[in-house]
Amino acid sequence: MTDVSIYRNSSDKSFEVLIEDLKKAIVASGFSVHHLDKADLVAFYRNLGVSMPENYRHVMIQMCKPVNSGKSVPANPERSVFVQKFFSVYNKGGKTEIRFLIYSPELIVNLLGDDVEGAEPTNQDFAQNMTNAFGAMKKIADSVV
Repeated sequence: MTDVSIYRNSSDKSFEVLIEDLKKAIVASGFSVHHLDKADLVAFYRNLGVSMPENYRHVMIQMCKPVNSGKSVPANPERSVFVQKFFSVYNKGGKTEIRFLIYSPELIVNLLGDDVEGAEPTNQDFAQNMTNAFGAMKKIADSVV
């Protein structure tokens, strides 16, 4: 695996159905869905005066497990750049597409550097938790396409 990869998949499901299925699958997997009121990228751009294609749909669905990230971030605030896990869902060519980024545990540990003495979880443990979360994201995405 490279240090960073993009999960790519597509579905014949309608955009609306895939989004609803995705939200349900996230919750069923023990995560929560956040910031739905800010998820619509097309509305965001249009509100800023950017012209968008009439039938284009694109949302960013954020999933989180606050009980884990709430412990990890204070131990090392630099982890905050990794705890944001987003599914990018959009329509293209009659299909509904789903994407997300995956970071290798080696990259995460290397970028975070040395652990702060006594910090729990360690950066290595955090990287493993993120790897598990990326695996959960793949399972979730695979189940809804």
